[in-house]
Amino acid sequence: MTGRIVVGIDGSPQSGNALDWAVARARLGGEDLELLHAYTFSPPVDFFGYHGAAAGEQVTWLMEFSEEVLAAAAAHVREVAPELTCTWTSKLGPPAAVLAEASEGAEAVVVGRRGLGGAASVLMGSVSNRLTVESKCPVVVVGDGAPPTSGPIVVGVDDSPFGTNALRYALAEAGVRKTRVRAVVAYDLTNRAMQGDPELVDRARAGVEAEAEGTITRALAEVQGTDPASVDVDGVAVEGTAAEAILLHAEYAQLIVVGTHGKGFVRRALLGSVSRQILDAADRPVAIVDLPDR
Repeated sequence: MTGRIVVGIDGSPQSGNALDWAVARARLGGEDLELLHAYTFSPPVDFFGYHGAAAGEQVTWLMEFSEEVLAAAAAHVREVAPELTCTWTSKLGPPAAVLAEASEGAEAVVVGRRGLGGAASVLMGSVSNRLTVESKCPVVVVGDGAPPTSGPIVVGVDDSPFGTNALRYALAEAGVRKTRVRAVVAYDLTNRAMQGDPELVDRARAGVEAEAEGTITRALAEVQGTDPASVDVDGVAVEGTAAEAILLHAEYAQLIVVGTHGKGFVRRALLGSVSRQILDAADRPVAIVDLPDR
């Protein structure tokens, strides 16, 4: 059965980058593309003599814009990848909710980091929280510039199910892309009690590094169904925060993969701090992966 990649389209340059990323990915994996534009309108306004556009006028204009921007996106797909099956849908509703609904059964939802209006972002603030909470598949966020097509896939791994599932996704993507995975584990040695004893710090560092490397070994053992033997994996233990460690090794990555680190509705409603920092700072596409059994 052919998979499906959903792409959020809003006419912004970054949604164009997201589309190019999705096209390149679909050409590798053979998935169908579903282009999706969601639009909302404001109620009529009568404010001290100012009369806003009537709802009907707004809807007509928004529907026309939606169809035109989707037609342009579909034409782009036909031009660069005529072999791909591409459908498009224009829908009234909040973008995050519409994308989340379309994510059911999809391989990924792909969006730009910012939408029309510059400050607006598909994956910032309340929209990001809702999409991360409600999406039934990984969410890939693409920023400025042409998405990279070479380099390793860098994934943050820890001793949680979220880190293990992020590794599983990274291995699967690396298999499709014919590249390697760099699994990054962070550790921290900020215990003030040790700072006056360099020998103790060195011993502690060696022990913590070994434990961090063991984290990668255990995670790999858990994802044997992904056939990690077919993908080269470099395990890296880095002293510092998780976000700093991942970004340090992602300079030449073609994709960064992180877990949501949310458990239950309330925690997932607040995007994990590591995921948030990576999204804010990364100049690479970022895949946010939750648990598969939500």
